[in-house]
Formats: sequence, structure tokens, C-alpha cells
Amino acid sequence: MKQKVLIVVRYYSIEPLGILYLTGVARDAGWDRKVICIEESDFAPLYETVREWKPDIVGFQIWTGYHLPAFAACDVVRSMGVPVVIGGPHATYFDSECLEHADWVTKGGSFGLFAQLLEGALPRGVHFSIDGRVEGFPFPDRDVVYDAYPQFGASPIKSIMASVGCPFFCTYCYAPAFNDMHGGFKLTVRPVDGIVAEARDILERWPLSMVYFQDDIFGYDTKWLEHFATAWKRDVGVPFHCQIRLELTRGDKGARRLDLFREAGCSGITLAIESGDAFLRDHVLFRHMPDELILDGCARIMDRGMTLRTEQILAVPFSDVTTELATLDLNSRINPTMAWTSILAPYQGTDMGTIAGNFGIYTGVNDDLADSFFDRSVLRHIDGGPRDIGAIVDGRNFGQKDRPLLKMQAVQNGELTAKVLLDDEDVGEVTFLSEQGNESYRATVVRLQRLFMWLSKVPEAANLGEKLLQIPDGEWTWKRMGETTEFHLAPIVGLDRLTAWKRQLADELECSPESLPPGIAENPWFFVFLPSGAELAMKATVEGVFEHPTTTDMLDELGTLTRRHLFHYDLYRIEEPRDAIALSVPPSAAELRA
Repeated sequence: MKQKVLIVVRYYSIEPLGILYLTGVARDAGWDRKVICIEESDFAPLYETVREWKPDIVGFQIWTGYHLPAFAACDVVRSMGVPVVIGGPHATYFDSECLEHADWVTKGGSFGLFAQLLEGALPRGVHFSIDGRVEGFPFPDRDVVYDAYPQFGASPIKSIMASVGCPFFCTYCYAPAFNDMHGGFKLTVRPVDGIVAEARDILERWPLSMVYFQDDIFGYDTKWLEHFATAWKRDVGVPFHCQIRLELTRGDKGARRLDLFREAGCSGITLAIESGDAFLRDHVLFRHMPDELILDGCARIMDRGMTLRTEQILAVPFSDVTTELATLDLNSRINPTMAWTSILAPYQGTDMGTIAGNFGIYTGVNDDLADSFFDRSVLRHIDGGPRDIGAIVDGRNFGQKDRPLLKMQAVQNGELTAKVLLDDEDVGEVTFLSEQGNESYRATVVRLQRLFMWLSKVPEAANLGEKLLQIPDGEWTWKRMGETTEFHLAPIVGLDRLTAWKRQLADELECSPESLPPGIAENPWFFVFLPSGAELAMKATVEGVFEHPTTTDMLDELGTLTRRHLFHYDLYRIEEPRDAIALSVPPSAAELRA
């Protein structure tokens, strides 16, 4: 009788890629396997499966922010007499904590360790293999996941990994610590033939309109990329989306890389900008990219006909409303297909966590972090954002590689003030926001994050963003947003154009401008700047988005709906969209005469 392994993972809207490969390991080891995706921290289906299916081992993939409920579930499973193995990001960086709730903990790349465990060759405890990042990828077992969760199999987008590794030093990421664990950076690149075989298997058995390569940096090795481009176009022929760094677009080599992407069938690229403020990029985020590189690299991508998603993080240490609006302004100048934003989670063990801790900006230990990147900031923010710390850093002529904020420490010397020390020398002072001011800024960031994707497409976006963020809490309504937006747009595009946009939106919704559904009528301008905007407006109405009792809840749901809409119609183009009304309605004769 075959032994049984049950693997537990947090449910997301995209398929659990790492689990597909791990179940491939279990298949090759001759084990029966099941996968359970946990929704809303409801582990009841897990416990029921353990009772009925009686697995020999239960494996948990755990991410920081989701670790506390997962640990509780591990304890329950062990109390039922079933041993537990924990892997994933939280196990890699917090193995001792994980071992309190598991029989085995595997750090880093764990395909080989998992195989040893299933063979009975891995003693209980914490395990790490320095060779984990260079071991080959197993052929994934998609059947077990797709049979249990048909929505993943039915999705026209499937995920594949082509390489593992990142040489950069972003403060919010564990990649630098991962590299240190392995004695330095080394890129692991899968053989092209294996990637093509995996894609061909998907193509022959399930719907497939696009492959998303989940690599941190796709196509880093240009010699590999040349081989890939030829083989993928010839043997697969399906469009793909990938993630890169802006530095890889520079110069002739960057141009060649982008040309190879396009020739292979790359339809779009995701890359991170993170902030429109140069000080934050250089000294808080460790992303040394001048505006010129950002603008030029993004233009190079879009000039080749590829879609572009930019990513940015709001509410980092030393940010304020001015830096957030600078990020919006930079995206407005880039005009990407999609401007995606998150709110910082300052993970302990990263350089970002160290900086935040050094300055008393975050003193938590990860346990108060959510498993979402859209929750309200947990930081204690600095009054004036980068103003005071920027003057301290600039006054001492630090270079890019000096990373002074890792060497500084703030010691509170007043209710809201702290002196800044560098090697025990007093080099200046910073001031914290009051409790009320901090809460106000946190709420402002949530407002901006929910509206950022739409705002980036509106003329003079930062100006409108500032106006919207200044609306008093008691007047923060969907209707007031619409009125403020109309007041903003009128002198830019003219009232005739606004009237024409509203009429076109009504036509696409098959009603008159006077009979638009209430939520749409209060703010039609949200929908005229988005592709297939009328479809989004109707979906929001049908799903009752505008019926929420609070504006915050309404924007939470509308933000999620908008994000998914832009993925479908604009970034991935699973269906051909209608052009945004603001782009498709031509100027009137009167406007042309003017």
C-alpha cells in the first residue's frame, strides 16, 4: 500500500507553483498525494481530510504573515498523530520558530530534502542543503492540484519557473539573505528543453493562452535566452509574461535582451520601480535607479509593443504624502499598462526590517503582519518624510554602496523626537508623527493604494491625487470623489469632452446618461479611463460594490475588482478589450475649432 503525503498551502487566485513541483517529487517517490489550499484561515477541510484520508505526513508551505494560523494548524495535525514538515519562505529564515510546530523543517531549495524525507532518509530536525538551489526541477504534477481545484486547470494562464536567483540587494526582500546562506549569488537556470517539455504538456492537456514565468529575473543569462527564444517560438508558440529589473534594459545588451523577448513571444513585462523619490530608492530601498533609467527602460519595453506593469511600495520608512504623490507622478509620466501598488510589510530579518528597527519605526517581530500586501501600514512614520534624514545623509557625502541607514540608530530624546547616532556620534534629529498624524497618514496611504491604478491613467494624476487625499474624512464618499475628479478634469479636457465621455459610457451600458445606475452616475470618470470600462462598471453594479455601508469597504472591493479587470483586459489581454472611453471618443468639431 502506498504511503500518503498531504500538502497544505494558502489559497491564492493563481496556482501554487511551488506545490506543483513538490507533488512531482512525491509522485516520483511513489507516494499518493493530495493538496489542500486553505481559504480565509479555515483549516476545517484539512482536519477532515487528515481524519478520513489518514496521511503518513502532512507538509505545510508557510509564508510570513500567514505563519501564526498555520502554526496552530500544524499543532492540531500533530495532536492527531500525524508528523508535520514545514517548508517555504518562513521556514527558510525562521527555522527555529518553525521547529516548535513541526517534526522536520526544510530551508531553502528543498526538492532534494523532500525526496530524502519521503525515502525515510531524513532525521527529524532542521535541514538545509547548500546544493538546494542548483538541483534540477522535477516535472510538475499538475493533475493532483487541477483535479482538486479545477479553476486552476481551467485558467488560461499557467505558471512556470525557468530560473531561481537574484543578485540585487533590495531591502524589503530576503534574496540577499538567501544568497548569504549559499555563499553568494548564483543563478540557477533550468535547461530550455525541460521548460519546453513542461509547456508542451500543459498545452496538450489544459487551456493555455499565456505562460507567466515567475522568475525573479527572467532572461538574466543572454546566451540561455537566445536558445530559449528560438525553442519557445518554434516548439510552444504561446505568449508569455515575465519579470525583470530595469537595469537589464540598459544599453545595447539590454536592447538585445528585449528584442529576444519580443521575438520569442513575450507579450508583457512586470518590473519594480517602488518609489518616485530618489532618496527613498537609493537609501531606504537600495534600488539605485535614476529617473532617466526608469523612463528610458519602460519606454524601450512599450516601444516594442509589450505591455508593462510597474510595481511600487507605499508607506516605506521616511515616506510621506509628498513621496507617495511623486511615485504617482512618475507612473503618470511612464504611462504603463498597469501601475500596481502594495503597502510595506517590514519583515524582520531583511535590511528593511533592520532600518525600521534602528529608527524605532517598527519594533514588531512579524507576528502583527498580515498575509496581504494591501493592509494598513504598521509603521510609526516620520514627520517630514525624508527631509531631515535626507539632510543628514547628504551632508556626510555617503556613496550608494555605503548604506548609511543600516549603520545609524535613533534614540528617542523627547515625546516625538529622537537623536540620530552614527558610530555613537550625534549627527541630527528626526521627529515622529503624532499618534493622530500617524493614523491619518496610514489612512491616506490606504486611500491612495486603492485608487492608484486608476489615478495613474488620469491627466495630471498627482494633482488630482492630492485633491482627493485632502477630502476630509467626513466627506470621503464615492460621490465626492466623482465631483472632485470632474472639477479637476473640466479645465484640462473641457466640459464638452466630459459630456461626450459620459454619453459614450451610457451607450455602452445601453442606457441614457440620465439613467446611469447610481454608483456609476456618482463617479463615471473612474470607468472612462480604463479599457472595457463599461464592463467593469456593470460588474461592480451587479456584484453590489456600491452598496457597501462604508466608502472604505467599497473601495477595497472595487480596488480588487479593478486589479483583476486590468489583468484580464489590459496586462495579459486574455480578451481583446475596448479602448478606454477617454482615448476612443474623438474631440468634437467645436473642440477641434478651439
